[in-house]
Formats: sequence, C-alpha cells, structure tokens
Amino acid sequence: MTTHRTPRVLPLLASALAAALLGGTAAPALAQSLPGGSSPGIGSLTTVGGSVDPSSAAAGAATVGSTGSTGTESLTGSGTLPPLGTGSQNTAATPPIGMESEPVTVSEVRRVEIGDPLVAGGDPRFERWWVASKSMNRVLPVEIWRPATDAPAPLLYLLDGVDSPSPSGWLLPGGVERTFAGEHVTLVMPARADGSLHADWQRDDPVLSRNKWQTFLTDELRPLLEAGDIPFNGKRGIAGLSMGAASAVTIAELRPDLYDAVGAIAGCYTARDDLGFILAKIVTETRGGDIANMWGPRTDPAYRDNDGLLHAEKLRGKALYFATATGRPDAGEWDRNGRDLLRFTQGAGLEVATHACTVEMDQRLDELGIDARVDYLPTGLHNWDNFGRFVAPMRDTLMPALR
Repeated sequence: MTTHRTPRVLPLLASALAAALLGGTAAPALAQSLPGGSSPGIGSLTTVGGSVDPSSAAAGAATVGSTGSTGTESLTGSGTLPPLGTGSQNTAATPPIGMESEPVTVSEVRRVEIGDPLVAGGDPRFERWWVASKSMNRVLPVEIWRPATDAPAPLLYLLDGVDSPSPSGWLLPGGVERTFAGEHVTLVMPARADGSLHADWQRDDPVLSRNKWQTFLTDELRPLLEAGDIPFNGKRGIAGLSMGAASAVTIAELRPDLYDAVGAIAGCYTARDDLGFILAKIVTETRGGDIANMWGPRTDPAYRDNDGLLHAEKLRGKALYFATATGRPDAGEWDRNGRDLLRFTQGAGLEVATHACTVEMDQRLDELGIDARVDYLPTGLHNWDNFGRFVAPMRDTLMPALR
C-alpha cells in the first residue's frame, strides 16, 4: 500500500492560502511572524527516513544549490498578478503568437545545439533540439541530457512548472544532471509549455498559442527520440513538478501503454473540484491565457478526461512517486525568498494547496490498492528549495522500473 514518510498536515489558515493564490499584499497568518524583516522562526526540518533526510532547510537547499528568489515557482513572474477572468476566446483570423507563418507539414528535428554555457559549464551531454510540431504548428525547444555512454538507456521525460523555461528548471536551478549522475538514463525536458498544463487545448489561444502537448509528447516527439541516434532500451518514465506534476499523471493515464514509471512533485491532480479548478485557472490566466480555450466550461467532458483522480486505476503496475511539503516556512525561508512578501505568501499558499491535492491522490490510490511512494515533509514552500529535496527519492523510486 501507499508509503507515508511523514504525517499529513495542513498547518496554515485558509486566509493565508487565499492571500497567496490571489496575489494579496499581506497574509496575516504569516506576516505576523516577520517583524522587522526577521525570519519566521518556525523551526528546522526533522529527519523523516529514506532518501529524504535533510537535517535543516539549509541542507535541503544545498542539494540543489543556492537558488534565492530565482528558484521560486512563482505565479507572477513580473511580481504583479493579472486579474482572473481577463482572457478572451480566440476568434482572430491571424495565428496566435508563437505559431509558424507557414504550416508545419511534418514533425521533425530542425536543428540541434550541443552544450549551453549555463548548463553544467557547457557539457556536451546537454543538447537542445528544435523540434517542429505538426499538431501545434510551432518549432519548440526540447532539452536533452544524454547518459555517459552509448549503451541503450531509458527515456525519462521531466515536465516543468508554469513558466516552462529554457534552460529547464530541472537543470537551473534543479541540477537534475547531478542528481542523476550515477544513473544510465536519457533525461528529456520539453520547454515553452507556459501555462498550458501540457494539455491538448480545444481552441487556439491568442496569447498561449496552439497547445496540443499530449499529442506532441506521445505521438510526435517520442518517435523522433526513439528513432534517432539516442540508444533506447524500450523503457519510459514521465515526471513533473507543480503544473508538470498534474501533466505527467494525466499523460500517463491517457497513454498507460507508454510509461513504466510516473513521478509527481507538488501537483494537483483534478480540476473538477473548486481547489483544482482555481489552480488550473491561475496556471492559465496568470500567463495571459483563457481556461475556456483549454477545456471549455466546467461542465465540459474534457475535465473528466483529464482528471488524474478519476482515472487513477490506469496507474496500476507502474512505479509511482508523489511528494509535497506543507507550505509551512522554516527558519531560513524568509531570507531565501529575498524577504519578498508576495513571493513568500504565494509559495506558502501554493504548497498548502498541493499538499491537500497530494493527500487526495494518496487516499485515492489507497482506495484502489495501488502501491506508491508518497513523501510528505513538514516544512517547505512551493519553490526549488523544496522541490529539490524530492528529486533523489523520486529517482530511487522510478529508476528500478526503467533499467
């Protein structure tokens, strides 16, 4: 049955969650702990067993390097949260931003860049493939970290959070190439899926463009990777964090034949309840999109089709890893977030929400009798200081099914 590494707790008030998610400038339950710019002083992490073994928040941060504010999975990007509901359905005749002016008639690799000075000092194991997608009529960067030798290796897709940056957050600030240094695996990190939930959208969006990410990942990119010069052993995994956590679970359920292992860090796995819906709405609309272009009104069957909880039975037999913290800050969190109250409260609120969502998935897997490792840590906000602590135990859980 499901493994609980630490107790499930929800230590923050709903008012703090609301302030954080909706971009309030104050969250009293948190701010009262910060007089004169002092740290919250809530205490250090404790050892919880297994691979997740930080003795302090600083130890957890050291796992992924010093990230500061750049390591936060922020809703705002610019620091200002646009109001919800401002997206508009795309009725324009011109193609959305980011699409090619001429139709992409075949999905293909257009260009390969070897190395990037920002990634591992330009190590040539890093490649950036520019892939033309027929379904999205776009040319997209896909980042690849090759294994150390040319022996056949599994493919592990790693999906990013809301900004889906390039270089991938898994690399900067995540340092995933270091965490997987002892594993023979090809890491695949698609970029520029900003605010899309890596979903197949119903309509083009005037800001977020044409999104057919499920089709791209399963039907277009996969054959290009497996038919190319990357030696492949026939095993695939898919994992994600934040927005990408929900995406990884949904894609694995839609195509259970393709994946042997699934990992999800700090995600929410349904958009049919109120919490899941507001999180999905925030993901799309803080990046300028319109959730109605994705799955339509809340009554649309697409919400059921993309519900990770509803289709959790499709995860049976796979190596599964889920993880979350609580949103409760540790003694150093305030300083590591640059004493930015908006960023701090958003990070707290988002992790409170993903804790609740992870508990819900945990209980669903228990009901179905599906084995999974589910890790909970007592402190941690929604940022790479937190995410990074889960990457090694995720590796240890998924890799045996991929070798």
